[in-house]
Amino acid sequence: MTFCQFLKIWSANWNVTTKKGKNMTKNDILNNYNHLISLIINKKIYQAISMVKKIAAQTPNYSTDEGIEMVEGTYKLMLKYSIMGLKDPNRDNIFRQLQISLMMMADSIKQQQLRKFYPTELTPSHMPKLPFKQMDKDIDENTMSDWFYFLVTTDNISQDVELQINNAINDSKFKWYYKSLIISALTISLIYNFDIKKINILTRFYESGQEQIWQRALVGLFLTFYIYNTRLKLYPECKQIIDRLQLSENFTERYEAVVIQFIKAIGTEKITKQINDEIIPEMTKIVPGIKAKMESDARNEDKTFDEENPDWNDYFKENPGFLDKLAEISKLQMEGGDVFINTFSMLKTFKFFNKLSNWFIPFYTKNPEIKEISCGEKINMENFIKGLYSAPFICNSDKYSFCLSVNSMPDEQKATMGKYFNAEINQMNDIAEDDRLLHQTEISYKIITQYIQDLYRFFKINRLGKELNDIFETKFNPANTLLFNAATSKDGEKRKIGEFFFANGYYNQAYGIFEEISKENPDFEIFQKMGYSAQKQENYNLALKNYLNAQLFNSNQAWNLKKIGYCYRKLKQPEKALDYYLKAEAVDSDNLSVTTAIGRCQLEMENYEQALKYYFKVEYLDPGNTKIVRPIAWCNYVLGKYPQAEKYCKKILENEISAEDLVLAGHIKRMLGQTETAINYYTKALKFKEYDINKLEDALKTDFKSSENQNIEEENNLILDYIQFNQNI
Repeated sequence: MTFCQFLKIWSANWNVTTKKGKNMTKNDILNNYNHLISLIINKKIYQAISMVKKIAAQTPNYSTDEGIEMVEGTYKLMLKYSIMGLKDPNRDNIFRQLQISLMMMADSIKQQQLRKFYPTELTPSHMPKLPFKQMDKDIDENTMSDWFYFLVTTDNISQDVELQINNAINDSKFKWYYKSLIISALTISLIYNFDIKKINILTRFYESGQEQIWQRALVGLFLTFYIYNTRLKLYPECKQIIDRLQLSENFTERYEAVVIQFIKAIGTEKITKQINDEIIPEMTKIVPGIKAKMESDARNEDKTFDEENPDWNDYFKENPGFLDKLAEISKLQMEGGDVFINTFSMLKTFKFFNKLSNWFIPFYTKNPEIKEISCGEKINMENFIKGLYSAPFICNSDKYSFCLSVNSMPDEQKATMGKYFNAEINQMNDIAEDDRLLHQTEISYKIITQYIQDLYRFFKINRLGKELNDIFETKFNPANTLLFNAATSKDGEKRKIGEFFFANGYYNQAYGIFEEISKENPDFEIFQKMGYSAQKQENYNLALKNYLNAQLFNSNQAWNLKKIGYCYRKLKQPEKALDYYLKAEAVDSDNLSVTTAIGRCQLEMENYEQALKYYFKVEYLDPGNTKIVRPIAWCNYVLGKYPQAEKYCKKILENEISAEDLVLAGHIKRMLGQTETAINYYTKALKFKEYDINKLEDALKTDFKSSENQNIEEENNLILDYIQFNQNI
């Protein structure tokens, strides 16, 4: 199946009937494919050959008989020679070719099986199967769009097509934005289907060193090497490509910029949520006040017209949290965070975006699509477009959205925008011309940012992009890939990227990189950060392993001792946790968090008297500490000190409470002989969303104990029935 066929998937029947009459889902096909590739990579050739035969037999109108027989025959001869002890100097190369042949069969079978999911007519009538015009300097936008579709939909390009593209790479008369479109077509196609020739072309584009070109080519190479990392090891061309990249100027710094920006793109949803949940609600509250002040100013205009209104600052001082949030968003934007996705996602419905290539075309001032935009007398459209072209913090796709939205505005809105925007655009143009806004290196890296954001919009907003494998998935981890290791071969380069991930909370990615570093240069801090990264992912066994490794370098650091204790506690081993917390206390006796943790361990070990000693110590030294009130109440309850338990339970109920707090209060009241009050607490607990009658029944069975009442089970049942009758549960 070609990518072109995939373009028609707007509604698909996700079941396909095999020759054996079984239904295979799309996931079944992809899982089979991934398993087959894994067998081939891991050199389990007999199993791979058997699986190729099996899935080929399940594929209607498909046969690999000739190819698989050749692979099988060659492999049998290799096995025979190996058993006989005969040495073949070409054995490794033959084995590698066998793996490549099997992978190509796996690709072909997968494509043929997926074809059954889609309609019979797969190619739009307006789309030529081959470009009707040679790729040269006279090519126009429409022809370039055809080339884009052709490259995207062709799984394996011919030598003639490869030659045409190679000729265009260094042709200065061939427009840079057309070259960019070629790179995007190759990249999207490679995400979907492997082709070593396309990888070679991307490498040549990168080596050309042209602005707007090398950035996109490097992103394409980065994605390709990540997706096909294990597969590329089989290709001699791969090592040649890596050697060439390593020799190129500033490759390490450029690669680091791509990795960092890519991980920032993965965090886009987090930024969007922050804007939606924090910034927009605050703006809703604050706008009426600002509007009132502006209207008041308008009624009292005088010669101070050009001065800023001091009341505005006073107004914002009344809302310092809002300003802090805006400052944080501005900082994220300056660092490459995608703060506009939420705004512009709603502006991708223009007819312009019906053409797939327009999701990837760079914003350029001579684009016919925007040259025809009319915005009235209030906006100097030429300056507007030039200013937008220079804007470093808006990606290409959003710039087109902005232009198209302006064109569709009512005249009144155009006038308002023109009043404020022309001055800003002129100022931006002046700064850009003087090169004071950003120096050249930063401008180059902003192109990387914009291009990755363009890709993000395609995969997250475009209907077709959503059907493809999401390259922006959160498990992305660049460590231990061929390109990452090539770009970070010098001391400190891996560490720099790992520290970035760690500092920004991308603990999965940080762990992978720190793990690679630990194999070569293990040290105390690396193991600690690996432990912390695993802990933040709630993998306490792995975290404990690394904290214990750190302990070998320094056995007397309180922080590490506390972390080991914490992991043992999470792993339900309070005895071992207590041992390390006591060691931490010996090093840092004034640390009340350690004291609290020791009390917790004693509680979990049911040493309630000992637990109270530690909790009371914390209470004495830190009277405002609310974290110890619950365990003190519980310990007193279990020890039968009900008045003391009631005293601390009252403190709990004065603050934010949970259903469990109310149930404990009910238990205490029952032991004090106040059953009716206890039932009121139990009833209130049932009003919590996550708490139901079954949980209450379990709590009565396990937590409520009375040595004086031998019919406690019967009493519990009566209470439960009473509550259910009265609450109609």
